[in-house]
Formats: sequence, structure tokens, C-alpha cells
Amino acid sequence: MSAAPGLGQRPEADEDVLSIVLDALATHAGVDPSRIGLNEPLSAIPGIESVTALRAITAVEDACGVLIPDDFLFETATVAQFCHQVAELRRARPAG
Repeated sequence: MSAAPGLGQRPEADEDVLSIVLDALATHAGVDPSRIGLNEPLSAIPGIESVTALRAITAVEDACGVLIPDDFLFETATVAQFCHQVAELRRARPAG
């Protein structure tokens, strides 16, 4: 699986975030991860609804050890941008 365009400086960490995000979105939407386009808006994921999106975000938070702001979905236009923001939050968290 190739990294999402523009994810960041540490490709291995970004690839991990990409995998986590795709798995969470696919699991909660009930689709195969291959059906999720990185350049598509989150709302274009087949089977995604607000409740399933929130469950997927919670799963991403738990897996990445970050807290995603409540308005995160409204600020994120595409799956790749969502991955980028999660990767940035992960890099910004305190070490420990």
C-alpha cells in the first residue's frame, strides 16, 4: 500500500497511520479498505454515516494515542487529509 500524498516527514509512521485509518473506516463502514479512495471525501465512503464515522474516529484515537477534536470531520475534506491530520497529532503528542 503506498502512502497517501503529502502525509509527512516520516513515511513509516505515516504508513502506519494510513493503515490504522483505512482499517477503522472500513471496519465501521462495513466495506473492504480497497473501496476507500484516499482523495475522496469521508462522506463518499460506502456505508459511512455520522455514527459510524464517530466510531471509526474513536478507534483511530485509541490506536494512535491521540485526541481528535470534535470538529475534526468538518475540517477534513478527504481521507488523505484526515490521515495527514492524525499523523500530525501523533507527532505532536508528548513523548512518554
